[in-house]
Amino acid sequence: MTDEPGKDLTPRVPPPPPIDPEQLRQFEEFQRFQEFQRYQQATGGGTPPPPPQQIPQKPKPLWQILLGSKLFRRLIYLAVVGIFALWAYNHYFVSEDPGGGIAHDSGGVTGGAQGLPSPVGLQGTVGRMYAYVADGDPKFGCGLFVTDQVKTKFAQAFGEKDCPATIAALKSKITDPTAYQVVGFPPSMMTPPASGKVTIDSCELDVRGGPRLGTFVVEKINQGWVIVDYTPSACG
Repeated sequence: MTDEPGKDLTPRVPPPPPIDPEQLRQFEEFQRFQEFQRYQQATGGGTPPPPPQQIPQKPKPLWQILLGSKLFRRLIYLAVVGIFALWAYNHYFVSEDPGGGIAHDSGGVTGGAQGLPSPVGLQGTVGRMYAYVADGDPKFGCGLFVTDQVKTKFAQAFGEKDCPATIAALKSKITDPTAYQVVGFPPSMMTPPASGKVTIDSCELDVRGGPRLGTFVVEKINQGWVIVDYTPSACG
């Protein structure tokens, strides 16, 4: 057969037939099977190792979370600064003398009397009197009496020569100093006094671990409450 002039002499290649999806899937499975066989041959026939398991992490304890918090650390810092400031104020600016500069003589009160801020309560005049007796502290204990005559009444009630000897004798009778310092006052005494002078009878107090101290007449002089009179209590 003779080629006709002007026609292409290159033979035409037919397009590839379309790929059957099912055949493609089977071919891919066959490839995976071959890869599995090659793995078995390389590892001696074992099965492929399972993927590594992730170990669940335990939650952090609360104290680690708090220590990692900037707000918590700042609160701790402020608390420490506040405690130090309070200590410094009490140490350098608050007087330890409960008498507050009361002058004592046989004629009465002279100078600026500065007793305690309340007649009752653990930080009041009578409450502190019990605490000073428990500590055996005649300086501060006797300093709560405004005159020497009142101190003498206090000493005579317990058969002693003076106020310091009385406090020493009373301390020897205390069986529980800690409980003795925590005197219980009835609610009726804890209200603000209606006048500048009140009478505190130890029979009405909850006194434990030692003897009752008697009846105190406490008066507000200048800015503080001081003991201006004393009598023994009926309950001892």
